[in-house]
Amino acid sequence: MTSRQWTLPVSPAGLRVLVNGYQSWSEAELRPIEDTQATPLMRWRQEQGHDPAFLPSGAPGRWRSHTLIALIRPDGGGWVGCAQDATRTFTHWEAHSDGAAVQVWYTQEGPEVPVAWEETPDVIRSVEAQAARLGQNMGARTPPPLRVWCSWYSYYRNVTLEAMIDNARQARQYGLEFDVFQLDDGFQADLGDWTEPSAHFGGHARDLPAALTGLGVTPGLWLAPFLVAPTSRLFAGHPEWMLRDRQGNPLLAGHNWGGPYHALDTTHPDVLDWLRELASTVRGWGYTYLKLDFLYGAALPGVRHDPAVGRAQAYRMGLQALRDGAGEDAFLLGCGAPLASSIGLVDAMRTGPDVAPFWDEESRRVWLGDATGPSARNALHTSLSRWYQHAWYQPDPDVMIARRELSLLSRNERHALAGMLDVIGGLRASSDPIAMLDAEGLELLRRSLQISAPDRPVTLTRSFGGAVTHFSRGTFNLEDTLAEGIPAHGYQEHHGMRLAVTTSEADFA
Repeated sequence: MTSRQWTLPVSPAGLRVLVNGYQSWSEAELRPIEDTQATPLMRWRQEQGHDPAFLPSGAPGRWRSHTLIALIRPDGGGWVGCAQDATRTFTHWEAHSDGAAVQVWYTQEGPEVPVAWEETPDVIRSVEAQAARLGQNMGARTPPPLRVWCSWYSYYRNVTLEAMIDNARQARQYGLEFDVFQLDDGFQADLGDWTEPSAHFGGHARDLPAALTGLGVTPGLWLAPFLVAPTSRLFAGHPEWMLRDRQGNPLLAGHNWGGPYHALDTTHPDVLDWLRELASTVRGWGYTYLKLDFLYGAALPGVRHDPAVGRAQAYRMGLQALRDGAGEDAFLLGCGAPLASSIGLVDAMRTGPDVAPFWDEESRRVWLGDATGPSARNALHTSLSRWYQHAWYQPDPDVMIARRELSLLSRNERHALAGMLDVIGGLRASSDPIAMLDAEGLELLRRSLQISAPDRPVTLTRSFGGAVTHFSRGTFNLEDTLAEGIPAHGYQEHHGMRLAVTTSEADFA
């Protein structure tokens, strides 16, 4: 395992650290180095939200980061390190303050790859330059961003064929300029049994593309291709395809859908054939846009069919099989995915946790140490702190929730979500039932669908909430109290005030 270490000639006092979590949902932060990096207490959240082989430290003054790290002095200068390849190697960074000095080091899991490390007078510029170089080295795909409606954040697993078609019709009626209508989880019989319909969907997933195409939108489909439910036909028929634990049992890969599930071993040749066939099959149904979710499963620590293949390479093999099956012209959105190791194979990537129709799940975040779960606050916090990743793929900061019904978000919080989409750039997405939107909601949704170029931070030396919050277009306040005239959970645009709100709008209307 390759490693290298530096001692920084600086006092820890006043030094901030920018860290990048392992996968889409893993927390990215901008924090004083002497703070404590939280680690989740529950094992299944360690597996599902982080890299269980390199968890957040949970120790004061010790910060762990994946692929890229930056340390920022009060003058805006500092140090930046970034791996220059991630196709077969995970690069793990660690920064440690002992109160008198700062140590930084990295270790590499996989073949040795080059690492850029520099002291710089402008950390923002260096982070962007090093991230762009990594993207270039790995052949990043950055097609034009799309405007997507997906079923998840309103219908969840209760989605029906009729609801998909009805919302597409209403979007057309109201002149909402969506490019893609994406069917999310709930259409399939079980995890792994993707070609068999669920009892409640009211049809088959292959029945939907023709109707959507007739309404002028591209059909999209959600898959969690590396996960397998123990109740599925796939598991019953091919238990030898599962990633194993040290005792030889199928590895538990997380806990969702009411129970645990397993992960495919993507070093098994038959698994790769099955993945290619799956992607080819749904492409044949008419789906040219695929959201590939829970992709971390292929990279979990475990016993593999081919023990010579490391975790990063195993993940890449599985993702390549899906790309081969779907075709070079398919649009692939990764989610719950090892971020850097996906560069060059996905067109877009979720860069934060799921949005939810509420601001924060504080008990989970604070008391269980887990900020990877769904909430508007978590999505903003992590996506904003990954602004530079537009050089790796089209960023997907998740959906706008413009509705007032079935939502606990205040007006300030809804406008903060719209501000995030504008600042991050990349994909635009919504999940609101069109019929549920009033005039204000329709107008906010229309604004959030306007494509914008990615914005840049103006400083990393200040933050309203432990994340990157100060951008050239506007400033976010992720705190629970007023900050310099910006309401709690609010966003203030600097120019034009297109998305600005007043400090008195604290209602939940």
